[in-house]
Amino acid sequence: MTRLILDCDPGIDDALALLLACGSPELELLGITTVAGNRPAGITAANACRLMGLAGRDDVPVFAGAVRPLAQAEARCNLVHGEDGLGGVVLPAGRAPAAEHASDFIARMLLAEPAGSVTLVAVGPLTNLALAEIKHPGLLRRAKALVVMGGAAFRPGNITPLAEFNFHADPLAASTVMESGRQVHMFGLDVTSKAVMAADWIESLGMLDTRCGRAAHAMLRAYALEDPLLHDACPVAWLLEPSLFKGEACTVEVDWLPGPNEGRSCARRLRSDSSTDGERVNAIVYTHVDGPRLLALVRERIATLP
Repeated sequence: MTRLILDCDPGIDDALALLLACGSPELELLGITTVAGNRPAGITAANACRLMGLAGRDDVPVFAGAVRPLAQAEARCNLVHGEDGLGGVVLPAGRAPAAEHASDFIARMLLAEPAGSVTLVAVGPLTNLALAEIKHPGLLRRAKALVVMGGAAFRPGNITPLAEFNFHADPLAASTVMESGRQVHMFGLDVTSKAVMAADWIESLGMLDTRCGRAAHAMLRAYALEDPLLHDACPVAWLLEPSLFKGEACTVEVDWLPGPNEGRSCARRLRSDSSTDGERVNAIVYTHVDGPRLLALVRERIATLP
């Protein structure tokens, strides 16, 4: 059983990650934390609450987090997912988020539990994780695994020519997490660009005849026109079926200073998981995915939900 905190910014691909996690009994969801990213913080928190209610998991608390990046005055959001973040698909209102700030919940759980017992998956900007690390230096080293959707190591970005959206949304936070001393499993555009949602697969979700299947189908029909990639489900799927993915040991730094390189992932391939010429592997950068098996897994788990 993997004890999991899932940090997200729903967002339609976040919704698929949440539904995948909710449909997977191997995962014990300790809490969902949200951050400004795809949409402002108030919307992402409300969407997470709605999605957990949709999945029948109101037992899992939701914690709203950072409203802006560490070093910018305003959140860097987009409209790829629509004004509401869910492609205009109306879901019943969920319960309110818990009062505790997301970064404080992350810190409390990592400090209260034995080191190496809680896994962190982050599929939005990394502000909440960075805040927790800044408040409690060395905190992220206590995670069993630190799994991130973000970055573009060996290919162009999707928000600037050099930067992927999540890392660009808070580049200082991304740098803070990458330099935390805990090796990061990095699911960036190098692999998520290969996780393509086929049109017939999207249609098959609507045939599940469940509220979760119908909602996923409706959201993805809107989203796939803009970005037909299953970005945020990849880190969750790796927890369930690691053999779906292949990666390589790298050292990764993030350019966080303002300018044309802001948010760029500077990656160098290394020969092993140990020190090489004074450089330390701080990331496993995933570059390959078995797309058909990934899609089958996601559909199979959503099919178990109400």
